[in-house]
Amino acid sequence: MKQSKRFTIEERVLKWTKRHKKRNSIYTGIILIGAIALLIFTMSSQEVEPVQAMKKAKDDIRMTYLGNIEMNKHIRKNNINDTFSPIESVLNASDYSTASLKLTNFSEDRKANINKNLENVMFLRGLNIKSLNIINQVTDNITAREFSRAVEGQAGYNYLTGNGSNPINSKTVQQTVKGKKIANVSFTDVESDYTDSLKNTTSVSLEPDIYIPLIKKLKEENDYVVVNVDWGITDERAVTTRQKKYAHSLVDAGADVIIGHNSVIQQIEKYKGTSIFYSLGNVTSEDFLSKNKQGLAVQQNWNGNDSEFMVTPIKSQGGKITESNPNKVEEIKLLNNIESKSVDLKKENGGYVYEH
Repeated sequence: MKQSKRFTIEERVLKWTKRHKKRNSIYTGIILIGAIALLIFTMSSQEVEPVQAMKKAKDDIRMTYLGNIEMNKHIRKNNINDTFSPIESVLNASDYSTASLKLTNFSEDRKANINKNLENVMFLRGLNIKSLNIINQVTDNITAREFSRAVEGQAGYNYLTGNGSNPINSKTVQQTVKGKKIANVSFTDVESDYTDSLKNTTSVSLEPDIYIPLIKKLKEENDYVVVNVDWGITDERAVTTRQKKYAHSLVDAGADVIIGHNSVIQQIEKYKGTSIFYSLGNVTSEDFLSKNKQGLAVQQNWNGNDSEFMVTPIKSQGGKITESNPNKVEEIKLLNNIESKSVDLKKENGGYVYEH
């Protein structure tokens, strides 16, 4: 009788693998579908909480400052009214508010591209954002200039901050709010190795021979000067020595508050009575890192002399903005990130308050 051939261990493993290969593919597919469904369910079931508006006295001027807003074609696939609804009450309660909007390359056609970005501006204006700074990393100088003119045609001259090469031709925004004159100007540290030179097409170069006389003049003509600055190392939470030197110099020139812009949240400092928010992070972002989806919403009550600030952590999730409720460990990390010796934050109403 013929003896059956015995398989080696290697042959047995190969035979078993071939037998189960098809079955393993089915199992893998089922697990993958289940994981995606779980992720979608988790994102959709996360509770969205509105940012709470702080209380204010009748004669106080309420100012609200927001970080970077991205409204590209992917974000616009969501209902953008729903996306921004959690910060509507804060903006509606504000007498003055400002944010930075990233320009998006929607189309290769210049006119279509300008019109789509113009729609974003007018939407934010409809949310009661009184002045916008523009971050440009996608279009040339000619397109940026035509876009600014298009905005002026619909929102007026005193809405967008802009660029400039000297103290005289630099574009600023000056508005009267409850009898007080408020100025807004936007700078970019274009000399930094970490800054896209295109940003200089929509903001003023952060150079002492430009910003010192410019801010001094704004301070002479206005009651309050809001300075926005795009600076620092992208995705780096630590404030650089360069940022601190510029910030203190801006205060010495006459800035009343400094609103910094980076892709992540950075420290808060008080210097000579002026609050410096080195970066408010992002309001909305397409970046995949969780730290790029976090930001700070800052509310300020100003009575003409003194101010009270409320800093509320926010994040974007599931296509919506929400007040962030960090757990204990996350809160410790957040406070270590934003607190400084000059600022004493006290927890209140979903955020942190301090006075000066």
